[in-house]
Amino acid sequence: MKILLSVIIVLAVGSIAINAWILNEVSKVKTAVEQQDKKFTELGTKIAEAVKSAPARPTAPSDPKNVKVSIDDDPIKGDLKAPVTIVEFSDYECPFCKRNHDQVFPQIKKDYIDTGKVRYVFRDYPLGFHKKAVPAAVAANCAGEQGKYWEINDFLFQSRANLADEKYTEFAKTNGLDLAKFEACRKDIKQQEEVNKDFEDGKNYGVRGTPSFFIGKTENGKEMTGVYVRGARPYNTFKTEIDKLLAEK
Repeated sequence: MKILLSVIIVLAVGSIAINAWILNEVSKVKTAVEQQDKKFTELGTKIAEAVKSAPARPTAPSDPKNVKVSIDDDPIKGDLKAPVTIVEFSDYECPFCKRNHDQVFPQIKKDYIDTGKVRYVFRDYPLGFHKKAVPAAVAANCAGEQGKYWEINDFLFQSRANLADEKYTEFAKTNGLDLAKFEACRKDIKQQEEVNKDFEDGKNYGVRGTPSFFIGKTENGKEMTGVYVRGARPYNTFKTEIDKLLAEK
């Protein structure tokens, strides 16, 4: 009987201990869940605040076939009096921009730019997640100040995967640029402001990605009215729009 009583007591004590442990573990889980809920609530608040304070996403042009666009003082390839103007907003780190540069632009150049039918304007639109795009654009503008814009334009797209200061210096040396002037230009804050101006203009026109194009009839002054073409499109997309404009009287 004493043994049985001892066993019962041991079991009772053990049961109490187990229950206490279970209650303690449940309490821990409850506390952890409450803390996790608090973190999720705080995260949700931060996300909501970030969304609220984030700059407005560019919206597509209200009339994509009738957009007034400035050519600013950006590089122009072709006859300044060519009847059709194409304005490209581009990013040197963008793979789709490189595709356009490698596969479509050469055909446009051969058929329309070299024949005096199109003037081609290149404006910068460095996307925020492409950290090398702005320095590349600045380097291009600085090379342009020494008459080598379109040469470095080709070079930068060819070097898209390896954009770096050493590449810009390499280009300057191999193309006979005044290296001191080139490096001083790259450090000039006005150059970055020029790139930023292009970007802000693009947003105002409704540019929502790169590459983006505006194709229209050449007008007097520094503006043109054109149709908005978004993305890396096949050559025939440009050919159709250009031929349509050339056919107009």
